[in-house]
Amino acid sequence: MIINEWQLDVKLNGAVQNARRADFAWYLALLSPAIEESAQFFTPEPVTETLQQNLYQQLGITPERSLALSEGDDDKLQQHSEALQADSFAQLRLLSYLNPPPLSQYDDKKRISDLVWQNLSLHSRRHLQQNTMDKNLADPAALYEVLEKIHRPELSPEAA
Repeated sequence: MIINEWQLDVKLNGAVQNARRADFAWYLALLSPAIEESAQFFTPEPVTETLQQNLYQQLGITPERSLALSEGDDDKLQQHSEALQADSFAQLRLLSYLNPPPLSQYDDKKRISDLVWQNLSLHSRRHLQQNTMDKNLADPAALYEVLEKIHRPELSPEAA
């Protein structure tokens, strides 16, 4: 897998300069589609201010329950099934509103089913596994030297 253009060395640039469209299209297809991986600059992390007051306590609201099955949910599910067997749909709705049942067996936000995982591209799998390569810091002075060599043909190694 090729993540950054610098892994291709000068092949991408050579394909553009020599008008080799097929090679250029092939090299672009090899690159990762994630733009944030190929950028050579780093944006500052946004600073978030935390509220000093706890709104749950201030408004008297209980925090929302997790979506996964917890220890006390067996009793709630038993009450729901008893209400359903008694054909009391009004009681079942009331119990569901007051004590909502769990929606999932697991409460793992990063859990992906096997079928979805098999259909992901290699770049998406690598991104989810977070096996990213270390980014090299861009050196503006080195960029200036490269641009200077391009605009002065007598200094470039191709002119020698």
